[in-house]
Amino acid sequence: MAGAIIENMSTKKLVIVGVILLLFQAFAFMVGGLIAPSPTTAVHYLAVKCVDITKHRVGTKWFMPWGPNQCDKIQSFDEAMAKKVEANNIVFAVHIPLPNKEMSPWFQFMLVILQFDIAFKMYNQIDEGAMAMIDCGPGLQRRHSQ
Repeated sequence: MAGAIIENMSTKKLVIVGVILLLFQAFAFMVGGLIAPSPTTAVHYLAVKCVDITKHRVGTKWFMPWGPNQCDKIQSFDEAMAKKVEANNIVFAVHIPLPNKEMSPWFQFMLVILQFDIAFKMYNQIDEGAMAMIDCGPGLQRRHSQ
């Protein structure tokens, strides 16, 4: 008797096998959706405004937003204007990962989206096509030293 097993099965047995396969597939989707970790997650960080009075130094310095060696912080741009701190001396510092968290050794990439909240004054117009310069560091130097 050459032929597929399906040809030899009764309709009742064929329906039972189909229902079992459908239940197994639904169970597999539930495990994947409820138990398995998400492949990508979003963590929102809010940068702390630190004051850098020695801009363009030869060495590198970490601006730590929290911990024992915290940077000199300002809460708002109005406070910076009152203390006569220029915009070029404000450093936005973010420490990744957050306190009491760790990064997995399987960490493969980091996608960062910067959202600027710009203080706008009528007497300080922003020119058309204005550019923002972003200096990142000293993390790249740390990576090369390994």
